[in-house]
Amino acid sequence: MAEIIMPKMGDAMTEGKVIRWYKKVGDSVKKGEPVLEIETDKVNLDLEAEEDGVLEEITVAEGAMAPVGGHLANLAAGGGAAAAKKPADAKVPSKKEVAEPAGEESGQKPSETQPVETQPVETKPAVEKPAIPAAAESAESKDTKQKASTEGGAAKGESAPDEVSRSSDSAARSVESGDRRRSSPLARRMAIELGVRIESVQGSGPGGRIVASDVKRMQGSVPVATAPQTASSAPQPASQSRKPEAPFVVAQPLEDKSVPLTAMRRTIAKRLAESTGPIPHFYLTADYDVTTLLALRDQVGEIAGSKPSLNDFIVRAAALALRHHPYVNASFTDEAIQLHGQVHIGIAVSTPEGLLTPVVRNADQKSVTDIAAVVRELAEKARNRKLKPDEYQGSTFTISNLGAWGIEDFTAIINPPNVAILAIGAAAPRAVVVDRQIVIRDRMKVTMSCDHRVVDGALGAEYLKTLRQYIEQPLRLVL
Repeated sequence: MAEIIMPKMGDAMTEGKVIRWYKKVGDSVKKGEPVLEIETDKVNLDLEAEEDGVLEEITVAEGAMAPVGGHLANLAAGGGAAAAKKPADAKVPSKKEVAEPAGEESGQKPSETQPVETQPVETKPAVEKPAIPAAAESAESKDTKQKASTEGGAAKGESAPDEVSRSSDSAARSVESGDRRRSSPLARRMAIELGVRIESVQGSGPGGRIVASDVKRMQGSVPVATAPQTASSAPQPASQSRKPEAPFVVAQPLEDKSVPLTAMRRTIAKRLAESTGPIPHFYLTADYDVTTLLALRDQVGEIAGSKPSLNDFIVRAAALALRHHPYVNASFTDEAIQLHGQVHIGIAVSTPEGLLTPVVRNADQKSVTDIAAVVRELAEKARNRKLKPDEYQGSTFTISNLGAWGIEDFTAIINPPNVAILAIGAAAPRAVVVDRQIVIRDRMKVTMSCDHRVVDGALGAEYLKTLRQYIEQPLRLVL
């Protein structure tokens, strides 16, 4: 008999939450097959069976917490015969039937949801499609193509709704037949917000798992009429163009309710309290000219085929500047100041559950395009809570960018054990004085929060001066 226990997914993890069980008591399980989904303070992940067997007992119900190393279930050796002996009234224990982990307080009342029955789902026999003679099938195919060409006109993509409808029908049949639809937490939340039935979405993830992009694609499957382009809406030079305003979102009705802390939000609260309390913060703000940098970004985009973001250039610039100032790339301990031999940049990424900081390792040794690829991959994993511990731990410096939200400047809280964090504002054209002449230049404000135990005011100012050279003379970033 094998035990399924709550794994430790990071140094700071002390407990995890059971999101849902993919298997019921008595179900056969193969080695490597997902058995349940758990939530940690940083990620959601599937726990896989380490050997073949039958799920004999579940000791932690869906929605309940368990300490690291805590017992979740028993997996007995056996096959289909053991599963056939499963009692008809077997069920997953409810929260009220599961004892709380020793020494832990949940801080919330047990859920009143009904226990999940483990009765086998009655499946409908598949309806076989009658065989069609080759000649008839060919004629039918030809007629279908002709009908599509006449009804579709010159517009492209009119068959997309039909394809989505077919995939939706297929997904719905899959649900009716008793198949378990796997989906990421972000996909489920997005489906609720967009009014999309998760059962009607066709998953493109591993094993047919529904991810956020599937829900977004389903929501956007209905064509939206667009106004004809006028002369005023024609493309403008980068220096004169402005980002289109986001559509106004209608506010939802307010209601009184208590939202239990997630493992991630609890960890964020703990770490930020540890940061603002013992760490003496001070702040330095600089205003950079990014006109040349934005032009270089456009050129790199044309050559590479995909335009890196402004933040990708800043990550490389910050990493290269850290080489000149090792005490900014450091950590403070009670015994010593630890200088780091590698430059690992943490990138603050916003998710519905809270803030995550995936890490770009050895950022000073990566090109801008390499950084862009890594950041996109890590950000997608962060939003789907699929980061591995080594992908969000071990940063030596952190960058937080709110420019996409139109924030001009702000201060950020240091991410321990780092001794500094760089807050990036929006790049925007402003009237400035150059050679005693008023000109329009693209400017960007950055504010560095410093740990005064390690970084003095002069050292922080010297770092921002070096960073200015990389940002305002951006050829240094590509040479």
